[in-house]
Amino acid sequence: MNTSALEAKQLWRTYQRGSETIHALADFNLTVQPGEMVGIVGRSGSGKTTFLNQAGCLDRPTRGSVIITGTDITALPEPQLVSFRRDYIGFIFQLFYLLPTLTVAENVALPLLFASRKDPQRVEELCERVGLSGKLRALPTSLDGGEMQRVAIARALVNDPKLLLADEPTGRLERKSRDAILGIFEELKQDGLAIVVATHDLEQADRCDRVVELRDGKRVFK
Repeated sequence: MNTSALEAKQLWRTYQRGSETIHALADFNLTVQPGEMVGIVGRSGSGKTTFLNQAGCLDRPTRGSVIITGTDITALPEPQLVSFRRDYIGFIFQLFYLLPTLTVAENVALPLLFASRKDPQRVEELCERVGLSGKLRALPTSLDGGEMQRVAIARALVNDPKLLLADEPTGRLERKSRDAILGIFEELKQDGLAIVVATHDLEQADRCDRVVELRDGKRVFK
């Protein structure tokens, strides 16, 4: 039996704001298979980023479970959770989060450093794959937005994750760069990588295999 890349089961994330209870996620369920790209859409505050934080081991749910490649990550103690996140999950953020004093190659290699590994060949191969083969020694300040996002993608892939989570990955890019990034995502999907993309971009959502809408923390079924 094939193992799903991601399963969210009856996922709740609740916060208290004074006497008010905020349900950032409410009974949310989702399964994502290897080689599938799923778009998460909804207005700001609908729960998109909250869900990505749960799926990416950045926050724990109030109730429910998150299962990644057969492992219930909600049951893992913190040290194991950190290791699992590093080895199985790649993250791409709208703001890139590149270190300005490091070169392209050094930024891409950061997750390897945290895993006490070195693999300059893989770093070089990934930079070539995302169209940065001539930029390995460049600093982020010399790159445009599309190039910085390509660095972030290569960095997210360097540990060979099973799940890629992207939060508004094209939100700050012009059309040409956006289309190039989406083309890279489609290639990665063909390689069997599971991808979850939170986006306001309806054209980007249209290129996903499935689209899930969130409204007030709840999944909308149409």
